[in-house]
Amino acid sequence: MTSLHRPEPKQTNPMAKYGPIAAVLVVIAVIAGVSISKRGSSTDQATTEGTGGGGTGTNPDIPVIFADAKKAGGNLADYGERCDQATGRIKMPSLFAPPCVPAHKAGTDNGGATSKGVTKDKITIVQYKASTNGDLSALLQGLLDTPEASAATWKAYVNMFNELYETYGRKVEIVDFQSQGAMDDEVAGKADAIKIAEELNAFAVIGAPALAQSYAVELKERGVLCIGCGQGVPDSTYQKLAPYVWGAQATPEQFLLNLADLITGRLNGKNAEFAGDPEMRNRKRVFGVVHFEQKVPVYKELEEQVKQAGQDRGYETAVTETYVLDLAKLGERATTIVAKMKEANVTSVIFLGDPLMPMQLTRAATEQNYFPEWIVTGTVLTDTNVFGRRYDPKQWSHAFGISSLPAKMPREQGDGWRLHQWFYDDAEPAAKTTGPIIYAGIQLAFLGIHMAGPKLSPTTFRDGMFNYPPTGGGVTSPQVSFGDHGFFTNPVTKTSSPDYLGIDDVALVWWDPEAEGPDESGVVAKGLYRYIDNGARYLPGKMPKTDLPVGKVENTVTILDEVPASERPPTYPSPKRQVP
Repeated sequence: MTSLHRPEPKQTNPMAKYGPIAAVLVVIAVIAGVSISKRGSSTDQATTEGTGGGGTGTNPDIPVIFADAKKAGGNLADYGERCDQATGRIKMPSLFAPPCVPAHKAGTDNGGATSKGVTKDKITIVQYKASTNGDLSALLQGLLDTPEASAATWKAYVNMFNELYETYGRKVEIVDFQSQGAMDDEVAGKADAIKIAEELNAFAVIGAPALAQSYAVELKERGVLCIGCGQGVPDSTYQKLAPYVWGAQATPEQFLLNLADLITGRLNGKNAEFAGDPEMRNRKRVFGVVHFEQKVPVYKELEEQVKQAGQDRGYETAVTETYVLDLAKLGERATTIVAKMKEANVTSVIFLGDPLMPMQLTRAATEQNYFPEWIVTGTVLTDTNVFGRRYDPKQWSHAFGISSLPAKMPREQGDGWRLHQWFYDDAEPAAKTTGPIIYAGIQLAFLGIHMAGPKLSPTTFRDGMFNYPPTGGGVTSPQVSFGDHGFFTNPVTKTSSPDYLGIDDVALVWWDPEAEGPDESGVVAKGLYRYIDNGARYLPGKMPKTDLPVGKVENTVTILDEVPASERPPTYPSPKRQVP
């Protein structure tokens, strides 16, 4: 692979060098990691036993989906006009359209106040707005959609889903909550959660402070679901929190299963042929790990599991280094980490962390004349082009690994954008940058409500989600499932647990510094991830064991012009609603 170097422009503002990544940092602030424990005051306190299609039992309160009713010879007329009986899913042009459930008839009893934040007429969901105070304030100013645009997009999506999804005679109402605490302020996080649970009487909240664990602790203790909490914390945390924390990307253990397939099947015992240092290319790989840790550690148990799993599969790491997300100290910590990697003769650095630290690590590596392989794991948006372009190109031109994100398409081809235009007669979402994130949180909340049935509670929300059939798996559509469908087994305990996060599979990628096109913020420039095998995706244990074709452009994609024909959803007439 070739290297690409661009001189750094002079900066007067110490935060300005991060540029448009602020738009993506909001995503981190909304979905990053927290962990919680148990008390509970909801009307229906959920238990942790798995039920539904992906669990270990059956809850009679959740609705029978169309496919199961058809198989059992049920009355398919109960599923109403919104159901496409050819697909068994609601009539909306998305592969992830929810399965049809029996249509709720007007005037039918829905159980009334079945849970905290639920009445016979409405479901209260809170939109958490992260504070712009503190460390990230300089990054956020002027770089995001306006508050008015974001608010309009929230309103439009909620209005759309209220009409398309089954809510059993209720309407979802969104209540805004503006936090004033910094992303790691534990006192403020706890206070925010109490207000959301008690003053706003929420059934669920979408969003969280990035690093304040107390926030989700208090939400769970008060019986409130959190959607988008817990990103990046160990799977054991989700099991302790069950069923109150939900999200999209895989847990570290799930990432590591796919990563282990890559390392043991295609890298271990072979020369570090993709390193930047020519001398390293003639040496057997020596692995080093760099991973994020919270101020209150949550990864110690996982570290031991990774070590044991590696030994069981025939590889081990020479050195493991951790860091906390302290912007003022990242540079200093990166210098130390790189020195230790170099001293241990590490040829291949495995990174599991946030998207800011690689900026510092790659800079420090170049300063220390250290040019290893960089193994991407796709944690917290490190596999996005917008960030890849901000890592030292001398280093990142030797980066490759796995990504849970699908092959890139123009943002206009994404589900959220397309559905907004379809539903609102060609009107584009008002929020251009954060629109996909707004859509993702709202869609997950409505999916759980739709699948739960009229007796909505944390328990039926969970069991309905577990009954959602695994969906997707194509180049542009990652496989999404919840519950226990046999996709993940803990490599140490050899047991499986219910899954509270959506994406199951990964693609293989490498960084091409010469590929040109738009990044996720729409900026056209050089530097894009290439998806190997034309973006094919792999579940744990299913990855090929052939030589890894890093640096070879053949059979790769960067940005697709359109959705492949095999992954295009059915088309339906537009409702032609007016944007509210």
